[in-house]
Amino acid sequence: MFRMGSVMFISLFGVELFMQMGLMRHLKPFGKPVARAARLPAETAVCFLAAIGSMIAAHTMAAQFHADGRLNDRELRLTGILNTVPFHLRETLTFQLPIVLPLLGTRLAMIYIAAFWLTGVLKLCYVLICGRAWGNGKAPLETGEDPFSAYECSPDDPECLNRSLTRLLKDAWHARKKMFFNMIGVLAVVTLLVQMLTLSGMLSWVEAGIAPLTSALGLSPAVIGPLTTYIFSPIAGISYMSTLLTQNSISGYEAITALIVGGLLMIPVTRLRRTLPRYIAIYGGRNGSFICLLTMGFGLLSRILVLAWIILFY
Repeated sequence: MFRMGSVMFISLFGVELFMQMGLMRHLKPFGKPVARAARLPAETAVCFLAAIGSMIAAHTMAAQFHADGRLNDRELRLTGILNTVPFHLRETLTFQLPIVLPLLGTRLAMIYIAAFWLTGVLKLCYVLICGRAWGNGKAPLETGEDPFSAYECSPDDPECLNRSLTRLLKDAWHARKKMFFNMIGVLAVVTLLVQMLTLSGMLSWVEAGIAPLTSALGLSPAVIGPLTTYIFSPIAGISYMSTLLTQNSISGYEAITALIVGGLLMIPVTRLRRTLPRYIAIYGGRNGSFICLLTMGFGLLSRILVLAWIILFY
């Protein structure tokens, strides 16, 4: 709770300060083609670029644009989904290649990474198709200020030019403090409810479903331990699985199948415990739930497709 609140604070006010300083115009040549391809406003491109560095920053920025009336609900949802796409590239460079590849070996790691990348491709295709379909094939009209330059100072405004850093920080605080406290309040309530469900044992169905799944797929009982570990800690689960592979206790087929099945179980758990409270806090109940459930659906679908390929062709 404290860590996520700190990230939200830095992201929300960092982005606002960035805007107050008029630096958005430097990102314009890189971001607009992305939004144009999906027939979405330029605000979407600003958020997409922010997501390359921080997904939380991108989400809070999208929420700002929506609160300011610059994105409607449909555009906000597509922007929220698009904001999650750069995560797949960043996670590949910081987790998949340096950790998964050495532990599983090239062949198994490439299958594991393929499921991860397929999720990103499905999200991107959804945004492009829906953006163009709902926009009737036409690019959105620029009815307001360009978001890349909307925060630049006007030469005719003496109150905006030559502001000190202290003044910039105060302006950023006053602009976004209400939204920040609303987000923190919602995050605290939803996180508390989820923790109560977890401690009450209402989420124990996940663990109960592991043994029947592995049995139905013809996997060795040895994979139940690392699979259970993987659901709550992917790094620990993959390390555990790597040890069994090295000891020849399981085959490569059993290892990669168990990890993909583990992903099917892990995704709902992590989305409910971490992502859903975060998205509801940022986007509100309706939009936050929609974005979370849809991205979860894409994650599950990609792993189902990869699992089917493994069973049929591995």
